[in-house]
Amino acid sequence: MTLDELLTFASRRFLTAPHRLEFHQIMLVKAGAGTYAADSTRFDCRPGTLVWTRPNQVIQFYPGAGMCADIIMFSEVFPLQMGAHMGMLDDVLRPSHWQLEDTELSALQRVLSLLLEEFERPDQGLGEELLKHLLAVVLLHIDQMCRLRHTDAMAVSGESGELFLRFRRELDRSFHTTRLVEDYAAALNCSTRALARACRAVAGTSAKDVVDARVALEARRLLAHSDLPISAIARQLGFSEVTNFGKFFARRVHMTPGAFRREAKVGNQS
Repeated sequence: MTLDELLTFASRRFLTAPHRLEFHQIMLVKAGAGTYAADSTRFDCRPGTLVWTRPNQVIQFYPGAGMCADIIMFSEVFPLQMGAHMGMLDDVLRPSHWQLEDTELSALQRVLSLLLEEFERPDQGLGEELLKHLLAVVLLHIDQMCRLRHTDAMAVSGESGELFLRFRRELDRSFHTTRLVEDYAAALNCSTRALARACRAVAGTSAKDVVDARVALEARRLLAHSDLPISAIARQLGFSEVTNFGKFFARRVHMTPGAFRREAKVGNQS
């Protein structure tokens, strides 16, 4: 749909308040300007800005007057199954927005026009399959752009890549209950050394850092999006003591949970 069509379903008040979506949303800005926030990170939008919001991210959107954009929404189960590297493209710990170059923009717009044409065509029996394949082309275009821009980006291939993807899936299921690398290695039926090698090869960091980054991300989301007491958030994320949660959060985010929440609320009112 277009941004104008979205605004007939969702009010500006809703869009500007912190909220979570249960589906993927890809937006390409065509004209005008606005501001977007994904998991407390704000950025400006202008023609050529591409935004990918993943399920459960806390977002806020401030479209300016005259802003035009094309928007694609799809559930997690809709796209075709693709290579392992695509499993990392929609990972919540990766970038959520890009400013496209002219060549990137024109290439993506050609694919989007085919997707729109098929979406508007009466279904003659294969409409869903055609949309799945065209969406796959859109996602592959974005993946190719990321790889060309970042030659040092995560390379997900081989045994290390597959292990890292299984680790990220297990982490999303279990980060509320454990932050121990040993527990994840046991769940994946591998050694902690093998898991460490996979994280170094794919993410360039330790398994413990990947775990802590995911927990800190969820903490930021809950502090910004919910009115839960900090003690309740600490318990929800598996901390037995709120002081331990405070130390963890300050180490990862460089401010206390209370200061982060106050700053987020000020931003929400601006």
